[in-house]
Amino acid sequence: MLSSIIAAHRGYLSIWIVLGIGFFGTLSGDWFYFFLGRRKGKNWLMKNQKIKTRIEKITNWLQKYPTLVILVYRFLYGFRTITPIIIGTSDIKTLSFLTFSFLSTFMWCLIYGSLGYLFGEIIKTQLAHIENIELYIIGTLVLTGIIIYFIKKGRKK
Repeated sequence: MLSSIIAAHRGYLSIWIVLGIGFFGTLSGDWFYFFLGRRKGKNWLMKNQKIKTRIEKITNWLQKYPTLVILVYRFLYGFRTITPIIIGTSDIKTLSFLTFSFLSTFMWCLIYGSLGYLFGEIIKTQLAHIENIELYIIGTLVLTGIIIYFIKKGRKK
């Protein structure tokens, strides 16, 4: 999302479309994992021994600070996907999760959107000579992301 916001800052994309796609994409992913947790989470979590320590950490945090966990998990690297599944297996009410997830996603978009815009401004003011190669840089960032995605996907198989 950060590179898309920088591209929007430079005028290549609409900032509102980038933020909207980021917001709804993130929100739908979280809700998908939450409902997956509601439906099949306990069985899957019991079978998956690789992430046992993460499950225990999140479960302990969730018991002590349920609202806080829902509001901040997306900012914690390595906990973004598993946390909604674990929340889905808990006794937290669906409406509570959906409400706090909505608020958290909104905060996340504002923070990352602001950082991306600021970073775009820094690039613009400090690296004016980059103007001739910025499309190559953006393309390289996108291509690198795609390659990393497929490498990770290939390792899982």
